[in-house]
Amino acid sequence: MLRFPTNDTPADSHQADAREDARLLSLLAQENHEAFERLYRRRSALVYSLLKRMLTNEMEAQEVLQDTFVRIWRVAREFDPDRSSALTWIIMIARGRAIDRLRSRSRFAANHAAYQSEIASLETEVNAPQPLHQEELARACADALNKLPEGQGHALQLAFFRGWTHDEIARALGEPLGTIKARIRRGLIALRKTFKDRHG
Repeated sequence: MLRFPTNDTPADSHQADAREDARLLSLLAQENHEAFERLYRRRSALVYSLLKRMLTNEMEAQEVLQDTFVRIWRVAREFDPDRSSALTWIIMIARGRAIDRLRSRSRFAANHAAYQSEIASLETEVNAPQPLHQEELARACADALNKLPEGQGHALQLAFFRGWTHDEIARALGEPLGTIKARIRRGLIALRKTFKDRHG
């Protein structure tokens, strides 16, 4: 097929893309589902590539990609074309979500280390005739957690198994921070007592 030259330049193409992204975001602000699907098709591959580089984990990158576009849907009305391009705005949202995930990963690692320390401490204090294997001790801990009062057990599970901070647990449960800290402290004490009674 004969193709005729056009006056389009890379800069013109880039500007056209930017205008289209901005137009789609303005439609998203009106909860236009078709615009959302089109924006996702246009930009998801680029966003996913960024997230995969930041997170170095494909599954997490996919999860954060979905979180990013859900966030874009919810806050599309906040986009201001006078402050940034649509693509820059989208990438900043994705980057923020990825940083949140990295922080959560770090908190989980720290809390998991604390949990492992508690496990080791319990294993030392139990003084069982035969040392417990790690898996057996972990199962015993899970059983003991389930037997704690609901508030204590729930707070401990969120702290150690999900990696939540005390602040996050307090906000999620709608309880004062001091109450959450006290529950976790009492829960650990009760957990130790359970093991001592069981193996003492």
